[in-house]
Amino acid sequence: MKRIGWLCLLLLLSGCQHNLIRHDDSLTATLKMATITPGMTLEDLMAFSARFQAHSAREQATLCQDIRPVVSRDGNPWSGWYLATAISLNEACGEPAEAIGLINRLLGKRFVAEEVRQFAAYQLSLLQQRQQQAQQLHKLSLEQQKLQERLNREDQVRRLLEKQLRDLKRIETSINQRLDEKQ
Repeated sequence: MKRIGWLCLLLLLSGCQHNLIRHDDSLTATLKMATITPGMTLEDLMAFSARFQAHSAREQATLCQDIRPVVSRDGNPWSGWYLATAISLNEACGEPAEAIGLINRLLGKRFVAEEVRQFAAYQLSLLQQRQQQAQQLHKLSLEQQKLQERLNREDQVRRLLEKQLRDLKRIETSINQRLDEKQ
């Protein structure tokens, strides 16, 4: 029983060593991962996602700019999916509609494994939900802007009415003083 315990511990530690090895988190390595040697498994996509998230927002935006021409030029659906993942992770990389199109292009290929299809379908539903939320936010922002403009107009009317009321009080006071002087 002790041998089995030590064997399990040894296997566990050797499996964890992979994560302890320092990965190259440079922009170049991340870009290479997405454009030159695109993977075809969920593990590769998850590795790209983790690597992408390790960069600052500015570096992420730069990566997106660097991946986009490769996707356009080569038409590689995997690079497209990496770009769609980047868009999902950083709004500065693009619009959800673009990511949805890239994933749909990938799903149109015959060689896509079922697990990848399922994950892509889930990612599509999340992107569509995000797109709907963005549309709702835009609609609510416009409504808020209209209400703010109305509030500003109402405030101007209120100030004008207050000024007119003060003027009327002054006139009333003046008339009352004149009447008092005549009596």
